[in-house]
Amino acid sequence: MNARLLPILLLLLPAAALAQNAWTVTPVDGTSVMGEISSLVFEVRNTSTSTRPLNEISLAVDGTAYDVDGGDAPAGWTVSTIDRKERRITYRAGGACPGSFGLAPGASARFTLRLVGIAANADATDALVAGNASKKASEARDMCTNTSFSGDPTLARWKRVGLSATLTVLPRTLQLGGNVTVQLIVVNRSLVNQANITLSGPVVVGSAAFDRTVTAFSPASLSLDPGSTGAFTGKLQSTGEGTAVFHASAGNGTVSTAPTSSLQVNVSSFPALLEALPASIAPGDTVTVRLVVSNPSLSTYREVVPRAPGFVGTAVPSLLSGPTPASAASLGPGSSLSFIWKYRMEGPIGSTFQFESQADAVRGTTPINTGLVVSAQGRIVEHRLAIEPSSLISGAKNRTLQYTLYNGGTVELRTVKLLTPDPAFFTVSASPFANDHSGWGTSSNKGYTWTAPSGQPGITPGTQKTFSLDYSAIGTVTSDTAFSHQLELTQVSGTTTNTLRVDAPVTVFVNRVVPEVESLVAIAGQGRNTLVWTNPSEHDGVLVLRAVGAAPDTAPEPGRRYTPGETVGNATVVYADELSVASTVEDTGLVNGTAYVYRVHNHDALHRYSPGNAPQSLGLKSVPTSRGPGQPLWCYSVGFSTLQQPITELGVGIFTSNTSGRVTAHLTNTSTPPLDGDERWRPVRLEGAVQSRFPVVPLYGLPGQYILTGDQAGFTYVIRTNTGEVLWRSTTSLGTIQSFPVAQLYNTSSTNAAYKAAFPGRDLAFFATRQSTGTDNKVVALDAASGAPVWTYAPGDLGMVSGGMLIDYTYNRLYVGARSNGGTLASLRILDSLTGNELARLSLGDIDFGIVRYGSATPLALVTNSDGGVYGLDMVGMTVAWSVSVASRPSASVPAFSQFARPVNGGFVVSILGASDAEGRVERWSVTTSSSGTTAKKVWSTPIPSPSGNFSFTSGGVQRLYVGGKDEKLHELDFTTGADGKQVSLPGALAIGTPTVDSTVSRLHVGTQDGRVCAFQVPFP
Repeated sequence: MNARLLPILLLLLPAAALAQNAWTVTPVDGTSVMGEISSLVFEVRNTSTSTRPLNEISLAVDGTAYDVDGGDAPAGWTVSTIDRKERRITYRAGGACPGSFGLAPGASARFTLRLVGIAANADATDALVAGNASKKASEARDMCTNTSFSGDPTLARWKRVGLSATLTVLPRTLQLGGNVTVQLIVVNRSLVNQANITLSGPVVVGSAAFDRTVTAFSPASLSLDPGSTGAFTGKLQSTGEGTAVFHASAGNGTVSTAPTSSLQVNVSSFPALLEALPASIAPGDTVTVRLVVSNPSLSTYREVVPRAPGFVGTAVPSLLSGPTPASAASLGPGSSLSFIWKYRMEGPIGSTFQFESQADAVRGTTPINTGLVVSAQGRIVEHRLAIEPSSLISGAKNRTLQYTLYNGGTVELRTVKLLTPDPAFFTVSASPFANDHSGWGTSSNKGYTWTAPSGQPGITPGTQKTFSLDYSAIGTVTSDTAFSHQLELTQVSGTTTNTLRVDAPVTVFVNRVVPEVESLVAIAGQGRNTLVWTNPSEHDGVLVLRAVGAAPDTAPEPGRRYTPGETVGNATVVYADELSVASTVEDTGLVNGTAYVYRVHNHDALHRYSPGNAPQSLGLKSVPTSRGPGQPLWCYSVGFSTLQQPITELGVGIFTSNTSGRVTAHLTNTSTPPLDGDERWRPVRLEGAVQSRFPVVPLYGLPGQYILTGDQAGFTYVIRTNTGEVLWRSTTSLGTIQSFPVAQLYNTSSTNAAYKAAFPGRDLAFFATRQSTGTDNKVVALDAASGAPVWTYAPGDLGMVSGGMLIDYTYNRLYVGARSNGGTLASLRILDSLTGNELARLSLGDIDFGIVRYGSATPLALVTNSDGGVYGLDMVGMTVAWSVSVASRPSASVPAFSQFARPVNGGFVVSILGASDAEGRVERWSVTTSSSGTTAKKVWSTPIPSPSGNFSFTSGGVQRLYVGGKDEKLHELDFTTGADGKQVSLPGALAIGTPTVDSTVSRLHVGTQDGRVCAFQVPFP
């Protein structure tokens, strides 16, 4: 054509004649891995200059390079046909002809193509296949007018790689400065050995930082045979808070992995992770969303409340339940909490789901939150594969794997073939189908095949079937490694036969000890034991075992799932769960009076189990009670000696401490027996054992009551009685603390002007040490509201302080009893409580017991020494007013008494130890003071085997004394005569501690050497 005529012709032609119907297809995301199901995402755009919509799209790949597995359509579109023979998938927009639906000119949408790349010797670059005269391949058109769109789909290219990779980073939650283990697992999917494979990365993307290497990545390179697996592993330290995702890859120049990402990691003082499981579901399945929050600090977080999850994806979620629990009153140091939601998920095949959430709490008085965390993306699939067990311990022998296949498609499945997993790690048995009960025909040829019998249905749409294969050995790994197990499925519809694949991971893990549950206790009731615990941060569920009379003697098998009722050694499985927030189990139908012993094994997602040694290696004993006459109303088992006398909050409950370093709180509920003895709050864990009672006091300017206590690790604490929250904890250790601390309060009727002037609006708390040196001890005064130091008394010659101190409000004096170091040190020090200056010292022998005020006309303090002497101390002149020798030591290492002399009605009562556990006595003494002097006289003496301290209670005008003994009995003594008239028994207690009585509800509370705290009605029946 004459070029000079073209512009003229263009001007004369109508616009419609110039319109073009065109499309483009561009790869957006995805890399194909040889031999594995891979997803490629393409963006399709209608680039027409006409008005025609694009409403049918076909994507096709080279049949010599790929098998087509399926595809996902965007909103408003569906997968119309999957032609596996032609390696072609067609998507259609929803709508009816005539009409304008689909992609209008200029509009675009994203389509996913799932395929399996044929293995080759090296990486390759592939493209979509264009159509030709004899074969329809990738094309786009308007169905209503049968208009084809022009374009070149072969420009859509991607990489087919010979290595697959999985990147894991654990733990996924940690505090700043914590370490993570990063592992890139690599599988050679090519046809030949690949040597010199090296690691690239990892690169951290996000607000969290990990720029300090703790352990360098190793090995330097990998050499992998076809189908074999290797891993690069290193350890990094967190250096910045926030969330992050790790990216890494590997290769040798011939083959490579696709760039691979880890799940999200959260670094924070209040870290969290979010899971949505399972990740592959059928339409209508239930998805569990779990938010796990952790407290790595030393403070207690209160009012922990999860936020409703936000949803991202194309599926349609419907909330079925949650959050469970709705909130938590507290989250103790080192503990974690889980909140669970259940969603029903609907949508077409290929629909995706993902959630985001966070939690709020209060630290002190400051609101805090976890920050927003995101779950991994899940998908609604056509065929769902579940493998049980999904995890196996490294080196296991003789294991059977069950492959359960659900057909969510529209075509029957007639043949299922397991493609041989990595033979270096999965050795198939000589008789691989010995435990298969599918009823299908079996064969072995380059895989393991099950075929539906002729004339019988296969796996029809909406049904599932389980196939089993036996493995004689599982290979050893040096770190947890996930292996993909793939099934090749054959669909039969009339004369058409198609194949597709589905896969699921099986993790071979290295066994290690996972953390125990925290603060495991048992509450005994009528025919039941209720177990309560706190889950650690690394937690997926628990296994609870119960035996009679002795601890469960057989550990659970790593990787194995158990069901209630199973027998494990001498024990029965009471409860088993996974993906769970459960932290309590009620074991019912038990025999009252029978001792049951429990182990609770925490496990992770791979079913690695903790040893079950919480609270200690002998398990946890609990004895159901009938609550009948002479029986406990309830018992609370902690598993460690609880011989310390409980502290009573009249009519409300009690507080106790034990040798495991826990402070516990219990509720008194006289109207609702099942709630009687319940926890007020979870046990507060201290740094060391608590070896004494503690005061409960109000603090000036603060609401409520507070516990003052110290531990043998040397730390001091103030704890809120209503929540268990630690108001403060000392930052440094003072040295071993064993004595009863005392407080001097600003706002009492006894507080004098001198104190108020010295410490306006402040309360003081006093603590003393029991150092192993025996002489280098000290007494400290701290601000009770903050823990700030006020003064320290450290003379350099103070013996061990084991018993309680006494504060004298009248003269602002602090009385401190100590060891005498073989008689070389003055054992009683009297200090100015305002300054810590020493006012007086007396040598009264070893003083291992508390000093108490003695009720008489003249203000006296009662001092009890370990050699058997009792002293009345003039609190005005700070001198000994009288003394009496009551007993003598059974041996040099055993004190004469089990408790300080308790003042009662013009005298005192003492519990005297004997030379053996079967010996001992309780004695009442009277003290009479006249102008001629003071006379002490024994009123009565009653034998009690190794008696505990005693407690007095008056009911109906009758005064009684209660004392425990090593005969595993509580004794009720007549105060006047000492007659041991009634007893109640606690079999298995070993020894019974000093009781206390709540006079408002006539309840006695007492601890035992075998780790129980029990309540009894008094007087005894």
